[in-house]
Amino acid sequence: MAQQNIAVIGGGAKAAAIAAKAYCLRQIGFPISVTIFERHAVGAAWSGKHGYTYGNQRLCTPAERDLGYPYQDLTVDGVAEAMQKEFSWASFKVATNNGEISYADWVNRGRRPPFHTEFAKYLSWAIVKSGADLQIGTVTELRVEDDAWSVALKTTAGAEVVPGFHAAVVTGPGPAAKYFKKPKDPRIFDGVSFWSRLGKVRTIAEGGGKKAVIIGGGGTAAATASWMVQNCNFEEIIILNSQPTLFTRTLNFFESRLFDDDASWRALSPTDRASFTDRLNRGVVWETVTDILSNARELSLVPGRAASIEAVDNGKGGRDLVVHYAAYAGGDLTMPADLVVDATGFDATWFRALLDSAIPLPSSKEIQEKMKSDLSIDYPGPPLHAPMLSQVVGPGFASLMSLGLMSEAVLTRYIKASEA
Repeated sequence: MAQQNIAVIGGGAKAAAIAAKAYCLRQIGFPISVTIFERHAVGAAWSGKHGYTYGNQRLCTPAERDLGYPYQDLTVDGVAEAMQKEFSWASFKVATNNGEISYADWVNRGRRPPFHTEFAKYLSWAIVKSGADLQIGTVTELRVEDDAWSVALKTTAGAEVVPGFHAAVVTGPGPAAKYFKKPKDPRIFDGVSFWSRLGKVRTIAEGGGKKAVIIGGGGTAAATASWMVQNCNFEEIIILNSQPTLFTRTLNFFESRLFDDDASWRALSPTDRASFTDRLNRGVVWETVTDILSNARELSLVPGRAASIEAVDNGKGGRDLVVHYAAYAGGDLTMPADLVVDATGFDATWFRALLDSAIPLPSSKEIQEKMKSDLSIDYPGPPLHAPMLSQVVGPGFASLMSLGLMSEAVLTRYIKASEA
């Protein structure tokens, strides 16, 4: 069989799922190797040490939706069974029953979703067990050389280039998106920096800050508001939201089954697919978070779309923050604030900056609309998979809902290529 080498940029859940399945495939005889390139550490976006979270929140998805879920053999028989045995959440709990909450204790306490920090440990455990080659450093460039990918990397030891990959998989939420202008001000945060600067948030609240404004209406905005409600004494917390409300995601059979039922998903029109993913993945708040927010009397929602943030001279030797926004009833309005969090989302196309400008990559909209079934971008070049932009192909591929199906979609091409 022909060796297949895959580079995964980012050491999160998608990297762990791909590495785990590649391990199981190798045991059966398919020579697929995975090299993971990670800037900080495995599970960095979940650990609470590098932004995105402070680590002590619970995962929104059930623990059973783990690296192999939903455990379906679509290409090679026996892989689902191997994934369940080697890399399931239950396997992790049993294998690490030394100081962690035991498997039995987890079951007895209602099988609650893990905290983000524990999920990061699960990912690290799986990647180590998978035998994937883990390269710690900052990827500076993805190059096409001899119809293959080379990864340029900057490490503590210097710069190097790792060549010879048949495919590249770009993962991770990316940096905070930039949808409007805002000045550099220590009182302005985004969905990454908020969690790494919680001390500053507390200082503003304890120093007399009375009003916090959170811009956005999805999970990041809700998680930010939830932390403020539980840890700060702001007199007023406002969520400036382009939606009329916070839409709540609850677990029910009719919604959940669609994340696993590929035939039903493909029967939907592209418009219906986009509507489903927007409603249940992107602009949605899980019930565990809305339960906290619904009891917060200092919290209110204001409908409108942010246009900019400005720091204006207050005539007292300081500067006041002002949020400019458009009201849906018409007119441009302003809102003063002592602290502002831009929680409008992240840039899932961050990888563009790594590619040579000569590579004819489509627009973000075209990438999503024309994405192939293996989650690769439709362009003339070696395979470049972007599961974070794959919500039209499958509703759970861009999230944690169907990591097993996501890895299957990516790896099927290389299973077939290794047989050639």
